[in-house]
Amino acid sequence: VGEYAFSPEIAAKTTYTGYLDHRARLDGTACDAAAESTQLGDNPFVLCAVGGGQDGLALARSFVAAERSAGLDGVLLTGPFMPLAAREELKRAAARRPGLTVIDFLSEPLPLMMRAESVVAMGGYNTVMEILSLGKRALLVPRAAPRREQLIRAERLKALGFIDYIRHDE
Repeated sequence: VGEYAFSPEIAAKTTYTGYLDHRARLDGTACDAAAESTQLGDNPFVLCAVGGGQDGLALARSFVAAERSAGLDGVLLTGPFMPLAAREELKRAAARRPGLTVIDFLSEPLPLMMRAESVVAMGGYNTVMEILSLGKRALLVPRAAPRREQLIRAERLKALGFIDYIRHDE
């Protein structure tokens, strides 16, 4: 109501529902993510999730090249729309980095995110809601073009103290 400066008439019709808890969708379902995540072993890991992947190559490359703390593995979830050539490039680079796993696609990524120590993500709506539902430490790297919605979301959530972010061009 405050963000959009609703009139008193519209404000009176507003019902607050809060953020939907994404954990509820897992009740009683078998997930390929659960099977995949058990193959990662017991080491703690940071997860990098680039949503659908169509515009996540820069972040994925940065994640693959980044140094990790001792004892902390990395898992990159590329998404179904990342081009095959880009996924193969990332897998080749990851093969040279011990403790780094690249996963192309999971129909249900939430169990994987549940296991992660922290999450690096672009800032799409679904991924951010999953991060908030699970109370994960997160670093968002939102895109600012062609649409600014990820950047706006990251700025607001940082202002509220829920996440941290850096601009994609940084």
